Amino acid sequence: MIPAGTIPADDKKAAELYGLSLSRYRTVQPWKKFPPSVKYLQSPAAKVRIHDLEQLKVQISNMKLEEGAKQEIPLLSRDPDILLPQKAGEVPQLKPGVRLQGDDLLDRYEAYAAIPEKDRPAWSTWLRLIAPPSGGAKTVGPEPDDEFDIAGARLWRYRTLMDWNNNRTPQHATGHGHGRPVGREEPGTRQPRRDFIERVDKTRQLLSDNPGLTKAELAQALGGKSERTVERILAFLEEEHAGGRQPEN
Repeated sequence: MIPAGTIPADDKKAAELYGLSLSRYRTVQPWKKFPPSVKYLQSPAAKVRIHDLEQLKVQISNMKLEEGAKQEIPLLSRDPDILLPQKAGEVPQLKPGVRLQGDDLLDRYEAYAAIPEKDRPAWSTWLRLIAPPSGGAKTVGPEPDDEFDIAGARLWRYRTLMDWNNNRTPQHATGHGHGRPVGREEPGTRQPRRDFIERVDKTRQLLSDNPGLTKAELAQALGGKSERTVERILAFLEEEHAGGRQPEN
């Protein structure tokens, strides 16, 4: 979780602060030498690395100072680790006692866990609801709050999530809270187009045959599509999976 008022920084921003290219930063892996007080802001299953910008600035400054002159790493306002440890196949759950604020930013795992249990859809349904639609259409689920440029991450303010949940159409006598009634489709619901799904299927097969394909190579294999299209397809594939891997740390 990115606590309200915190400015996040991903690998790209961290590399800029270190004066390194993004590829060099990931090769050197300076985060492995960070003290425990420099915390991750992403959930353990997320694939993007996020730190607090102010903590990074002090950490980088300290690397240039003698031991006695080092500054104390500023503490975060609240603990960003809000999820219970998750085993393979388990759905995300909040730790007991977690209290979220309206401007807290949550990734897809944290956002799912933050939905009240009586309203919470199945995990697979949640991934479908937030899957990036094709052709510029709005997602069926809550729209991400993406004022921060964090590569590979879509984030939702807790307030946005609760507003979306409160405005959903209740199911009728199902006992499953909110959502689309069985057999009916809400007006304005936009599903990914058939041609997008076909490209997703082809990309899945291409990566199965050769996991090392670059975005440019995938774009060419898909008939000269843009790398932006490839990025949307890769995001869709990531959100098909209930689990995920944390970046190496």
